[in-house]
Amino acid sequence: MLRCLRRALRHRKPGIINSDQGSRFTCQAYLDLLDSCRVRVSMEGKGQTLDNVRTERFFRRLKYDGIYIKEYTTPM
Repeated sequence: MLRCLRRALRHRKPGIINSDQGSRFTCQAYLDLLDSCRVRVSMEGKGQTLDNVRTERFFRRLKYDGIYIKEYTTPM
């Protein structure tokens, strides 16, 4: 993930990155990379794991009942 982030930051640097508080977003290497590029980090919603449960369920159902079963040739 850090390699991909480095590549993205070479093209464009946002002023702020909003992420959840998962271990991949709180590891020191990730935070140091963003700090060295002067990108601020926002990790709001501490303890709010159920805030997006409906959205997560929708996309899970979309993937498992549609995308994974059918073979699409175009995004439309």
